[in-house]
Amino acid sequence: MSAQTLSVRRPSEVRLSRLPPLALYVHIPWCVRKCPYCDFNSHERGGELPETEYVDALVADLDGLLPSIWGRRVSSVFIGGGTPSLFSVAAIERLLSAVRARVVLEPDAEVTLEANPGTVERGRFAEYRSAGVNRVSLGAQSFDAGLLGALGRIHTPDDTGVAVQELRAAGIDNFNLDLMYALPLQTPAQAVSDLERALEQRRQQAKHDLA
Repeated sequence: MSAQTLSVRRPSEVRLSRLPPLALYVHIPWCVRKCPYCDFNSHERGGELPETEYVDALVADLDGLLPSIWGRRVSSVFIGGGTPSLFSVAAIERLLSAVRARVVLEPDAEVTLEANPGTVERGRFAEYRSAGVNRVSLGAQSFDAGLLGALGRIHTPDDTGVAVQELRAAGIDNFNLDLMYALPLQTPAQAVSDLERALEQRRQQAKHDLA
């Protein structure tokens, strides 16, 4: 008879191992300008942002939740807003370091940062990637200049293309483009055109990957 090694775990450990992983959402509410259609908790930036104080408050909030999520792993972190990319790289890095110190992230966890094309600064995506961000949700909303103006957006269709190029240059291949549809006076043809423009960005990404 061959010897067998038995692994014995306490009942509490077995129960915890069967629990599904968690997803963590972090809200940063400031924007350059609040869009007239927006119903989220977001506020126009009025000067220097209180990054240190706000990250302190987020970490304290997470500390208060730890007893209720003990032993649970986290499969994704989504930093939304607002426009989280208004926060400095140092603030985002400090936030993510605090999260890692308190919860167990899955090895392949997605860490997403929302960004708007109108607030992208050259080279910043690469710095966010170094800070731990591996996915970006880019608020394109539309590729129609007239519709963007009606929405109160501060970016142009070309700005979205530039932002996508910045993502590729930074090595962030995992990203999405937010689009809105059924806008006032938007025609079906305009909605289809937006989809085609977004898909073209993805086709360009595929060519980039093969190059």
